[in-house]
Amino acid sequence: MRFTSSLVASLLTLSLIGLLFTPSAQAFIEREYTTREVVDACTNIIFGEVKSVDKGRLRGVITVKKDVKGKSDLKEIKMNFATGHYKRGTSPEKMVNLLKPKMPIIVFYREHYGIDSMCFIDNTWFQMRAYRRYEGSWWTFTHIDPMMSRTFDGKTKAFQKIVRDMLSGKMWVNASKNGVKVLVLTGNSTHPTWSQTPVYTNTATYEYQALRSVKEVNKRVVAYELTKAHALPQLEDADVLWIGYEEISSYGHYLLSGEAEKKIKAFVKNGGIVVVTGQDSSDEKPCGTGWLQGKLKGVESPPTQHFTVTEKGKSLFSTPNKIESGKIFIDDAWTNWNRGDEVFATTEDNKELVIGARQYGKGLYIITSLRNDSQYTTAMNKKLMENIMHYVVSKVK
Repeated sequence: MRFTSSLVASLLTLSLIGLLFTPSAQAFIEREYTTREVVDACTNIIFGEVKSVDKGRLRGVITVKKDVKGKSDLKEIKMNFATGHYKRGTSPEKMVNLLKPKMPIIVFYREHYGIDSMCFIDNTWFQMRAYRRYEGSWWTFTHIDPMMSRTFDGKTKAFQKIVRDMLSGKMWVNASKNGVKVLVLTGNSTHPTWSQTPVYTNTATYEYQALRSVKEVNKRVVAYELTKAHALPQLEDADVLWIGYEEISSYGHYLLSGEAEKKIKAFVKNGGIVVVTGQDSSDEKPCGTGWLQGKLKGVESPPTQHFTVTEKGKSLFSTPNKIESGKIFIDDAWTNWNRGDEVFATTEDNKELVIGARQYGKGLYIITSLRNDSQYTTAMNKKLMENIMHYVVSKVK
């Protein structure tokens, strides 16, 4: 069963007028954006160096060293900081005092009718605008954006390496040696997030954002990568595959190819962990299970918020958050599970699986009936998703 929201769809349509970060370039970033979102949103990325700073006139000149994405045809970028705003710890004087000759800089920009850019120097993000791109034109400063430090906070040269690695196709470039790498399949069946200051990209769903709130478990850093590709690129390099809401079956359509099914089974057999959130099933078309080793049947269920926790599921529903019946959203569930499966929660009549686990080879499937179809339902399910991630990380060797 599937629920949609015309309001969310309307907001998404409006968000498409957003350019790099915001049409007005006056607002501060609201939610946390990933480096990959920023890279994907840009038409161009420039690595440069501060050539000169004029503190009296509040100006600076950047030498373009390398076009690492797109072709700018620029040798220099002239920046006028006098146009900036005085609010929330930002001012033209503060900005110009941060610039030093020969300092490296990254300029992320999107070109359309003009230019909207987000620039980075050591530990600092700031926004610039230009009406058109040509040699000698002045880009105008709007403000320093402290909220972007959630995306990256460090030295420019280290950030340049991360950007280069991403552009070369590498995933989990920020993953630590003892970290856990999670590939999240999402974005085909649910809406991306929306805010007053959208990045011009259409990938980060509410489910993905909820997952990314779990950044560390038992001193192990959790690194996430999002994909909309059912071919699951670089799955073999991941520790965990999170298959988002209705990414296997949506509106009665089965979305995985035979190759994808084999890839998922091999991943689990070799030690990977797969988490499956709610999938669309009907009496006529149960969700396909070619991705799963063993039997299971997806069923059409009435949406509910109520469930019964088994003895084996008590830890999952209490660590780190206590989750009570009536506080989450559940939809189409599962029946006919294997006798050897671990059942953590069922519907109140004990007939349908809400959350369970199945071992296969060296790995594990965790199968849920969570309904993450909107901002509201995902927000309600977020604490349980956090618990699931804690459980998953504890199982990653």
